[in-house]
Formats: sequence, C-alpha cells, structure tokens
Amino acid sequence: MEKRQQLFVLAASLLLSMQPGFGQQSQTLAWNTLQLPVQISSKWQVHNDVSYRTIGASGSAYQYTFRTGVRRFINEKWNVAAGLAFFFTRTSFDKTNHEFGREFRLWQEAVKENKLNKKLSLFSRFRTEERFFAATSKKERNFALRFRYRMAVVQTLSGKWKIQLANEYMRQLAGGEFTFQQNRLGATAIWSVNSTTQLQTGYIWSKLATATQHFITCTFTKTIVTNEHRHKG
Repeated sequence: MEKRQQLFVLAASLLLSMQPGFGQQSQTLAWNTLQLPVQISSKWQVHNDVSYRTIGASGSAYQYTFRTGVRRFINEKWNVAAGLAFFFTRTSFDKTNHEFGREFRLWQEAVKENKLNKKLSLFSRFRTEERFFAATSKKERNFALRFRYRMAVVQTLSGKWKIQLANEYMRQLAGGEFTFQQNRLGATAIWSVNSTTQLQTGYIWSKLATATQHFITCTFTKTIVTNEHRHKG
C-alpha cells in the first residue's frame, strides 16, 4: 500500500505542475552535463559533475556549474551525500550581456530507492542547499536556503535501456520569506554503455514564479572505480 501511495503522490504532483502559467516568460536552454563519480569502496563515493548550459541551440553560455561531494551508501535502499558547488550564471538572457553572477553553494541530500518489482524502481531525494550569491550590477549580495524534493520512476526496458519520469518541487527561504521557487518535470532515456558508463538524454519543463524554462538535456556519466574497490568487488 505504501508503494501505491508514493506512486499516487508522484502522479498528483506531475498533474499539478503541468497547470499552465499565464503571462509568463519562456526560455529554452541546452543542459549538457559530465558526471565523474569516483567509487572508493562499496560504501563510499566521491561525487563530481560539471555542466554547461547554453541559450537555445546556440553556443552562448547561460550557466557554468561545478559540484563535488562525498556520498555514503548506508544499505541497498538509502544513501546520503554532502558537498559544495560553484555556479556562474549570466544575469540575463541577452546574448550581448557578458556579466555572470557568482554563486557558492553547500548541499546535503538523502536518497531512497524502492524496488517496486524487478524492472521498476521509485527514487525519492530530499536535498537542502545553502546558496551564497555575490553582488552583480542587478542585485546585491544575498543568501537563500532552498529545499528540494524529487521523486522519480525508472523503468528498465532491456539490459541496456531505461526510461525515467521525474518531478522535483523546490521552496526557498530568502529575504525572510519562504516561497515557491520552481518545479521541474522531466522525461529521460538512459542508455547503459557498460557497467561504468551511461548516456542520458531528455527534456525538462521548469515552472518558476514568473517564467517557464525548457531544457534539452544530455548527460554523460563515467564511474571511476579505484583499484582497491575493484579488487574487493
């Protein structure tokens, strides 16, 4: 019954997030990510990823990101992680604007996987982020505390292919107000090249308070397995 309730919550959140936002601005971005996790042992992993987000199909950068951290696998269902990140974001979608705002971020998360059957899994992730923004010509230096909850269903199609449907809801405490920040709804195709290499491509629709964003995503993941872990495995 618990699994059915979780699926119902996911379906309801997806339907709510798809409600149209009238009078909102809309932007399209390409979101390219390289993930290089280092598997130290069966219990410990170093998380590393970089991303390059462009305005539409152009080569004009909208955002550069780098994230790192340490992950601990508690058991087959649960893992937790914490780390830091750097974000450099253009202060507008105007390609002639070359100013990028700097953000330093601390993050913590807990992830749970429920196997519904041999080919279907439900993932839940709760993440907190302490966001420190440097001053720009448009905004003063500021701080925000963001809470994120993501639920995803992953269906295995074959030994190489999977599909994922996910929804992530975010609220943020900033300037003394705790308000809706954004909601992301996405669909992804996952191709496992081998046991340590994976390619993902998909689409994310993000609803913000005053705008909507469309992301075409491409993620390449290569897990680096240390000699110590390989010998124990």
